[in-house]
Amino acid sequence: MKKLLLFLLSFLFLSQVQSQDRCALCKAVEKENFRKVERLIRKEVRKRKQGISFYNGPGSGMQITHLPNLDTITLWLKSKPCVEDAAWDKCQKKPAIYPGWASIGAKFKTSSGIREKCFLIQKGTLGSLYIFGWRPHIFKMKNKLIYRKMYDCEGFIENEKKNCQEINQHR
Repeated sequence: MKKLLLFLLSFLFLSQVQSQDRCALCKAVEKENFRKVERLIRKEVRKRKQGISFYNGPGSGMQITHLPNLDTITLWLKSKPCVEDAAWDKCQKKPAIYPGWASIGAKFKTSSGIREKCFLIQKGTLGSLYIFGWRPHIFKMKNKLIYRKMYDCEGFIENEKKNCQEINQHR
């Protein structure tokens, strides 16, 4: 009986902690406090900054990918009741340079209507500092996600859905 009671109390506590986290993003969106939304997204990116390593065969060796992390952040946004839709630019053609970039877009339900925001995320660091035009290479390169900025991007999600449909039709 004591174990059952302890289990129920811990379940209630965990459900309240999870609901408080969900409400933080939605409260900020309802008040149109996008600085707080930006802080919460930055926190999620920091949680998932390390990539997933996999063996890519002889010659290539171990590789690091950030695709599951970007999918997880997008699904986290979609799970919130104040987010109408979210997507990231996985189907967009980009130059194969290091460090790469990814954008995650979300449609937020605010008190004044639907607002679409994008979050720019850098995939990797060069290890260089910028000191008055001089860029010495001081640190080693790191393959991790880094949040850069938030910006307005009307039509981003529809454009990405169209890009993915075009790619799937050609397969």
